[in-house]
Amino acid sequence: VADLALLIVAADEGVKPQTLESLDIIKKENLKFIVVITKIDTQGADINKVKDADIFVYIGSGEPKVERLARITKGQIVKIGSLIPENLLIRTFEIEEHNQHFDIEHSNEAFHPAVWLDPRLAIIIANSYYKTLVKLDPKNRDFYYKNYSKFVLKSVNLYIQWKDKFDKLNNKYFISYHYLYPYLTKAFGLNYIAVIELGHGRKPTIKHILHISELIRKKKIKYIFASLYFFNPKYLALLKKEGVKIIYLDPMGVHSKNYFETMNNLLENIYKGLKK
Repeated sequence: VADLALLIVAADEGVKPQTLESLDIIKKENLKFIVVITKIDTQGADINKVKDADIFVYIGSGEPKVERLARITKGQIVKIGSLIPENLLIRTFEIEEHNQHFDIEHSNEAFHPAVWLDPRLAIIIANSYYKTLVKLDPKNRDFYYKNYSKFVLKSVNLYIQWKDKFDKLNNKYFISYHYLYPYLTKAFGLNYIAVIELGHGRKPTIKHILHISELIRKKKIKYIFASLYFFNPKYLALLKKEGVKIIYLDPMGVHSKNYFETMNNLLENIYKGLKK
């Protein structure tokens, strides 16, 4: 049974009959849900069609056009970045080489947006969802509190379980294709030593590939990690010559039913790669 449903609305089509059917099912199952807006950049997209949402959630970093959408939304706005204490947001890159090459002037990221990959931060976000839902629908306060409490308990248990497992590993060196995991590596005590792509769409130089190859040999790395939707097979093939294997991850939960399935699958795959 899912804990959270995603109701997907294309900005160029708006609410369709099947959207309403899905919404009816979600309500019958008493599921919490988030509206996900796609195709905002598509020619002919009409973002005004989503202005009547009761709640609009966005991260607040790496989303250059979402502020415009937030301004026309009549409902409650939940800006995730403003919920998290300043000292817990990652604003600089943990990898020194990444800092040297990344042109911050051309970045839309005031902080790293992948905050959901730390279960402790997910609890902070869920608390805001709970308060917002209660404000809009106070008669169902007990229902929302029950779901929120379950989410907190499961998040704490997930964090404790996996933190204990990662703490016992001898190898904690983490290399990924895309710089997507600083919150995760920080939360679980891993050493994020390199990324292949030094920024969104930035091709790695030969010098950088050689640097990573040297790290692989020096640290005896057996696996590196790539997200299912962020990688170039050409550069991974170059590193495979060093004998490493690639583990593909799904940090956005495209193939998962809920947040906990996403995180457990993600952490299980990372753990297997580091343990071998």
